[in-house]
Amino acid sequence: MNDKFVVSVIGAGGKMGTRTTANLAKHLDAIELHCCETSPAGIASIEQRGLSVTPAETAVPKSEIIVLAVPDVVIKQVSVDVVKMMTPGSTLIILDPAAAVAKELALRDDCTFVVAHPCHPSWLLDQETAEARQDHFGGIAGKQDIVMAKIQGDDKNFAHARSVSEWMFAPVANSYVMGIRDIAFLEPTLVEILGASTLYAMAETVDEAERRGISRDAAISFLTGHINILSAVFLGRMGKVQVSDACKVAIQLGNRLVLRDDWKRIWDDEVLDKAIATMLHPNDPKI
Repeated sequence: MNDKFVVSVIGAGGKMGTRTTANLAKHLDAIELHCCETSPAGIASIEQRGLSVTPAETAVPKSEIIVLAVPDVVIKQVSVDVVKMMTPGSTLIILDPAAAVAKELALRDDCTFVVAHPCHPSWLLDQETAEARQDHFGGIAGKQDIVMAKIQGDDKNFAHARSVSEWMFAPVANSYVMGIRDIAFLEPTLVEILGASTLYAMAETVDEAERRGISRDAAISFLTGHINILSAVFLGRMGKVQVSDACKVAIQLGNRLVLRDDWKRIWDDEVLDKAIATMLHPNDPKI
């Protein structure tokens, strides 16, 4: 990697664009950063942070790394325009695997394409400060891991993209490299189709507890405390400690009363592909 190289962020005024450029701006001794944005609100946000806006037509052709920080549903069209402007040998980083898995990401044989996605701070990571412990999203003070995949391209360029991604999501404890379908099975399958839906059900159950006259604060404390200990047990963080026999029976009841008997179908390749297609095009559901 050169002493100073050019990085452009497309969608720099959006949610993820704001987070990534805020961290990249801490490394202006090593990079030449260009913020690309078209929406008036996004442009205003960038300028309020003391950064300037560069048209993509100017920034992309001279960039060694381009970060596509735009919503999944527009990657198909946006990537077509951006990839046409890329210089041979440059690298495009997208922040979610869905478009790549669905083959909606524009590609070029003479460029490198990478997926990078944050894990967000885990309660199993030892955060050292109060600020870090309150950084639930990550990218500010809380340590987090990231996952990465090379879609295609040069290994050296991927190594550069890995360094930039670790800056974008800093402070990063570990960056795990895997295939793009592996990341897709982590999200949406693991953390959204299963994790988010069951956690949302838990939040709704707290509402029901409150409706029945149970203290909301007590219900939240009871739920989150038990999630903490149960996850530590089930993920092998407490050695040979096991849940009680009564809890094991309750889990089997939950499998019958809450989860479908065939819920592990979410790990089928066909289900993953249909889920991603539906998430990218909710008006044309495939599942």
